[in-house]
Amino acid sequence: MKKINLVFENEAGTKTEVMEFDLYDHPTVDKVCQLLELTKDTSRLAGRIDVRRRHDGATTLSYAQELNQVIDQINELDEDCQIPSTLLLDLNIAPHEQVDKLNRLHEIFQLYSEKYGTHVNETQSLLERVNILVHLMEAAPVEIDQVFVVAKQSGAIPRSFDIDMTDEDHMLRMPHALWGVLEMDYATIGKDIGACYWTDDSDLIIRGEHRQQLKLTPGVAVNFMVGPDHAPTPKMDNDKISEFYTWCESKNLGNYIDYTSPEYRLGRLRLGQITKDYTMSDILDLSLYFPHIKEIVVL
Repeated sequence: MKKINLVFENEAGTKTEVMEFDLYDHPTVDKVCQLLELTKDTSRLAGRIDVRRRHDGATTLSYAQELNQVIDQINELDEDCQIPSTLLLDLNIAPHEQVDKLNRLHEIFQLYSEKYGTHVNETQSLLERVNILVHLMEAAPVEIDQVFVVAKQSGAIPRSFDIDMTDEDHMLRMPHALWGVLEMDYATIGKDIGACYWTDDSDLIIRGEHRQQLKLTPGVAVNFMVGPDHAPTPKMDNDKISEFYTWCESKNLGNYIDYTSPEYRLGRLRLGQITKDYTMSDILDLSLYFPHIKEIVVL
C-alpha cells in the first residue's frame, strides 16, 4: 500500500514529527503521487498550518477585528483596490451571520488576484490574508478547535505529464472532510460551486464567477475539526451530497450550469486517511511544537 508522510519541523529546525496517511488504491491517487514525485526536486515547499483554539484569544471576534484592520491597510495602499467601508464587519454581529460581506470580500480577492497575479505587490498579499480570515470565520457559528494543514510543491510541472482532470478524477471528490482525510489541495483562485453551497452564495454562480478545479496539483491538505468523531462516514457523505443537490435545485442553478456534471461534484479529491488515532489535543500540540511543514514524502 502506498503512503504519504507529512513531515513537520520544530521552530529551531532540530526535530521532526511525521504524520502518516494510507492512500486509497485508485488510479487518480496514483497520478497525484506521480505528480508529487516528478515535481519534488524542482519545487520549493509552501506550507501553512491554520490553528483555531476554542479557549484562547484567537476568537472569531479577534479575526473580525484583524480583517477590518487589513481592509484599512489595503485602502491606504491604494494599489488599484479600494474596499468599500460597507464591507467592514460589524463587531457586534457574529461574522458567519454576515455572509454577504464575507462573500463579497472573497470575490474582491479572487478578481484582483486573477487580474494582477499572486505575490505581485503588498495589496495582493494582504488580500491573501483577507481570504484566509474569511475562510476561518465563514463556516463556524461557535468557537471550536480546528487545525487545517496545507502543503504544496510549487515548481515546474513536466509538459509530458497530463494534469487535466478527467471525469474519473472528478468522481473521486467527496464532501470536504472534517477529520483526518488527506485531500488534494484546491490550488485554484476563487470558489467552486461546492464552496458556494457552504456559504449559500448562489449569486456568484449565476454571475458565472465560480472557479472549478480542473487540474491535478502537487499539493495536499488535511483538516482536523473538533475531534475524531467528526471523521466522515458513507452516510454523512451521501447525506451531504443529497443536501448539495437539493440546494442547487432550490436556487434554480440548472438554468446556468449542469450541476450533476462530474466537474461540479461536491468536495475535494480524497487521497487517503490518517493512520494514527490522534485526539484534538494531540493535533493542537503537534501544531504548537512543530509549526512548520518540511516535506511531503511519497512511500
